[in-house]
Amino acid sequence: MAVDIYQTGVSGLLAAQAQLATTGHNIANVNTEGYHRQRAEQATTMHMFSGGSFYGTGTRVTDVTRMYQEYAFRDVLVNNTEKAGAEALYNHLSYLDKTMTSVNSGLASSLDDLYSAINAVADNPGNLGNRELMLANAQDIVDHFNEFYSSLEQEQMIKNRDIESRAAHVSSLTAGIADLNQQIMNAGQNGTPNDLLDQRDQLIQELGKQVQITTLKDSNGMISVMLAGREPLVSGNQAYQMEVREGSPEHKQSELYLVAPNSNGQATRIKGSQALGGEMGALFHYRDQVLGPNLSDMGKTAIAIADAFNKIQAQGVDLNGDPGKSMFNDINDPDAMSRRFVGSNPNVTGAVEITDTGKLTGGEYSLQYKGGNEYVLTDITTGKRQTITATADPTDPAAQVLDLSNELGFSLTLSDEPNISDEMLVQPTRQGAIDLELKLNTGDQIAASGSLTISPDGDNKGTANPSVSVAESVPPASAIDESAYPLTLKVVDDGAGGLQYNVQDKDGNDLFTNVTVTDGKMSFGDLELTLNGDPEAFDQFEIRQASGSGNNENALAFAELQNKKWLNNGKSTVTDSLNQTAVGIGSLTRNQGVKAEAAGAAYQQSYDRMMSTSGVNLDEEAANLLRFQQSYMAAARVVSTASETMNTLLQIR
Repeated sequence: MAVDIYQTGVSGLLAAQAQLATTGHNIANVNTEGYHRQRAEQATTMHMFSGGSFYGTGTRVTDVTRMYQEYAFRDVLVNNTEKAGAEALYNHLSYLDKTMTSVNSGLASSLDDLYSAINAVADNPGNLGNRELMLANAQDIVDHFNEFYSSLEQEQMIKNRDIESRAAHVSSLTAGIADLNQQIMNAGQNGTPNDLLDQRDQLIQELGKQVQITTLKDSNGMISVMLAGREPLVSGNQAYQMEVREGSPEHKQSELYLVAPNSNGQATRIKGSQALGGEMGALFHYRDQVLGPNLSDMGKTAIAIADAFNKIQAQGVDLNGDPGKSMFNDINDPDAMSRRFVGSNPNVTGAVEITDTGKLTGGEYSLQYKGGNEYVLTDITTGKRQTITATADPTDPAAQVLDLSNELGFSLTLSDEPNISDEMLVQPTRQGAIDLELKLNTGDQIAASGSLTISPDGDNKGTANPSVSVAESVPPASAIDESAYPLTLKVVDDGAGGLQYNVQDKDGNDLFTNVTVTDGKMSFGDLELTLNGDPEAFDQFEIRQASGSGNNENALAFAELQNKKWLNNGKSTVTDSLNQTAVGIGSLTRNQGVKAEAAGAAYQQSYDRMMSTSGVNLDEEAANLLRFQQSYMAAARVVSTASETMNTLLQIR
């Protein structure tokens, strides 16, 4: 027979050897991350026709294939990005939740101590010890807010450094993928470089943990990688570098840029607000949409505390009989107002004036100029947009005023008309926690007494027991001159069965006549008076300026702040506002924990599905090892038989 039995046996021997080598390679890499199981593919060699029949001539290994399903890998890639981003954001939020719980507990305790000290001052306004204790507790509150701001500012700096290190890591991954693209293309001319493909897929998966990517495979075996389907990261054997540069307009919020090969430093900006996905996206989301707004939310409460106490101080007199000085910093200090606006145009500055602390939301806003007098204000956290029409500043024709007092509790004055392309941020309360500062040095400066006292005449017949205070936001021209005191409020018969209220100065001259009374309250000059009962005709009341320890009316006004709801449009006390902030972070953390768990489960399912095809099963490989070993031994026996047959033929004489 013309069939070469020896060669047939050798082909089987070589095929079995290749199968054993591939199986051994699988077993050796069972714990290699990113490794895909390989399989040696066999086919018969060309048959031979002899004696009217076709005879086989053996076998050959046609290829070593990689057990890879592209759709399964893409599913893993997508779920891996979701899992990495969800878990990273949960870890960031967990830190903030612990910080908020600690700060809220400390502030709640300090506020309780402050109100207790205020009550003690109200009971005994002349006691210096109680006054010093009140200032000490106020300083504790200041320290808590300042430390909270410093802690979160440090956290922001850490996240900026983390973004830098991750950007460098992304650049190294893109460079590695581009290099492997070149190697795969070169090696692909002689076969399929399975191990190089595994290495590239492993780098792609690691890149997918950092940012959201999509991939496109070229005909030459190279893979192009796109950032979130928009910007290129890898194009063939060319890798783009990711750099971190100073943010605009807020320089503390560093931004990402993509630098193309041979671009001479020119780069494409990737705004942090864009959906980067992965761990990088979680970092930007946490820094820009959680840390910043949380600082602003706490700053809102700090500003409200300073404003409320300062207003009450201004209405009273201290232990020395002097008008009350501000207890805390002026919330509308020019430097503070200027720091609430950040713009990319150095020729346009802004000043944000807090007009109503009760309407502050703790939000941060991006501002876009549309031309003319039109602006669009967008809440960074909620995305809510509103169009605003600016008005001219009467004191400066070049300036524009955006009055948001009724909606958001502040107004913005721009020094000049911006450009359409300018980027602007409005942060009304971002600095509130760090700006909070106690301004009083000694307890005798606390204005526990009202600046005015009112006492009924001993011969009064009615039940009225009035209280009087200085009205807020009254023009100076309306103020009653100090030389007019003491004043006398007289109740007279109006001749029509009703009562008329007249106010006279110390010399008996009429200052105000027929003062209007609404719901037991009246206003005249810069004073507000509440009757607290029913007067009768010919009743009289003397209004004097307080001096010395005076009364405790202002201390009582301080104490009323504990239960006064003036924050969040009259819905929250200071304690309520702090609790809402802490609860909001806690709720966000718990929700993110659920999302992270769900994303982890989805990833595990897709990974298991991929590994069912691509993973190495040691039991299966052990069975293959035994099978291919037997094939090798059988093929060796064929070779041995062919050799014996040849020897027998050679021995025939």
